[in-house]
Amino acid sequence: MNAPGKRRGGGSRSGAPAPWPSPRVEGALATLLVLAYVALAAWGIARQSVTFDENFHVPAGVVAVSRGDPGISAVNPPLVKWLFGAAALLAGAEPPSDTAIATRDQAAVGESFMRTNAARYHRVFSAARLVSLLFGVALGLLVRRAARAFWGARGGLLALVLWVLAPEALAHAGVATLDMATALGWTWTALALARFFASGAWRDWAVLALAVAFLTVTRFTSLLVVPLALALLASAAVTRSLASPRRALAGLLLLVPVAWLALQAAYAGHTSWQPLASWTFRSRRFLELQHAWPSGRLPLPDDYVRGLDRQAFDSEAGHLTTYLLGRAIGASIWWYFPFALLCKLPLGLLAAAAARGVHGLMRGARRPDATLLVAILVFMLPAMFLSNLNAGVRYMLPVLPLLAIACGGLATSTPAPATAARRGRVFAWIGLACALGLAVEVVPAGPDWLAFFNRAAGGPGGGERLLNDSNVDWGQGLIELRDELHRRGIERVTLAYHGTTDPAVYGIDYVPYRGGLIGAHGDWFAVSSYFFVGLPQRMMTREGYTPVVVFDFRTLWPLAPAAHPAGCMWLFRVP
Repeated sequence: MNAPGKRRGGGSRSGAPAPWPSPRVEGALATLLVLAYVALAAWGIARQSVTFDENFHVPAGVVAVSRGDPGISAVNPPLVKWLFGAAALLAGAEPPSDTAIATRDQAAVGESFMRTNAARYHRVFSAARLVSLLFGVALGLLVRRAARAFWGARGGLLALVLWVLAPEALAHAGVATLDMATALGWTWTALALARFFASGAWRDWAVLALAVAFLTVTRFTSLLVVPLALALLASAAVTRSLASPRRALAGLLLLVPVAWLALQAAYAGHTSWQPLASWTFRSRRFLELQHAWPSGRLPLPDDYVRGLDRQAFDSEAGHLTTYLLGRAIGASIWWYFPFALLCKLPLGLLAAAAARGVHGLMRGARRPDATLLVAILVFMLPAMFLSNLNAGVRYMLPVLPLLAIACGGLATSTPAPATAARRGRVFAWIGLACALGLAVEVVPAGPDWLAFFNRAAGGPGGGERLLNDSNVDWGQGLIELRDELHRRGIERVTLAYHGTTDPAVYGIDYVPYRGGLIGAHGDWFAVSSYFFVGLPQRMMTREGYTPVVVFDFRTLWPLAPAAHPAGCMWLFRVP
């Protein structure tokens, strides 16, 4: 029997059409989008060789699970690495040698793990990568749910489309690194904070506590929860959406023991409480703290403190090289990340963001807009002005789901006056056009999502002189290089490879290039984009790591390559 007031054809008795989409259609479309995301990301998992950082995270996780030692790769907390390790062990991985573990050097542990698991190398890393894929799916569902709550069913679907087809969302669902988990934790925490402030309900605080605990044991980014909470609290007060100031402050104070207990659990309570004077620090911030308070004791796990010190040291100016606009620079550049986003985000997504900005100005700011904008700015501004981690747009991945949620507002299905409704339909069509343009731009670029650039920046794999490092070349091109060599019948190649994997593990017979005449060992020469533009790094070979090398390949720049595997390597035939 039909519901009262409804005709069998789906419209109301007055003849007005039923809202689109219906719950059944909405659910079916969302399911198809999630399945498409899984398929596209799985394509990348199968075709990308093990990337630079994966060979640190996964072995560290294997050691944490098999030996109860979370201190390998101390940079960032161990939860996600533990999950990677558990998945790798289920896929048949063997732990690295005791000798390598004893060094406490993540590079030595990674190399030992690689040699030990050479016969099943890609399989165990693919299993670990499925953890990132699950995080990506969870984040897609969160994006849709938040956008649906803010903008209605159509807004939720548009936001999900923008997330599903974003190259960075696809790329980092296909690698076993911390970026996808960080994006999930940050988005979840920001939305949970806003909801708790608006409701004042302790059940919403419980969800917030879970989000904060997850982010705390995932990445040092959790330290930004303090300014995020204060900024969202101020925003809620200004927009008069703060349910209970007293309960909000009490809830924030209670998050401190929640985060502390989560850290103690993640590190199995390994907190020595030793005075700062007995520590050996490297970073300027910790050295200053040690000098000012030598008798102080930090109530934090030892490996967490060591990791914080290492991260602080690496983020200081001059310790990491920034590649930007054809130059390697040792200084911090505040506009690096905005520029990287303009180059790496698809034009369809950038157009949707621009249209959403205009839409917001015309419609007037609303509470969801303020929440999303605050969460984006609190994440971006410290990275722009307070650190020097300009090694890839991946550090801005937490901005992407928030941007997708905001852009869902183009397709809002909430009631509005007639004039506003007509204007809303125009923006809804713009959102649809952006989504279609996104599909046309992104899908043909697969499975090389990591090396994606939008057409204005040179197209997929074409922006290596604008940006490099993990924006282009993270060591992911060995499978496509191997297949290209097989297609051409090339048995051996001279190779300058940027990565932590021995190319021989993927069946490539190669002579490592160490400088000198390029064609000295044969007619075929392959080079990673990272070395091609002149950046310094160690090379992994059959004999292990070389010292740091830097090459000048400018004589090759004018030559037409035979192939461009994975958008991150160049293959030349040279005399």
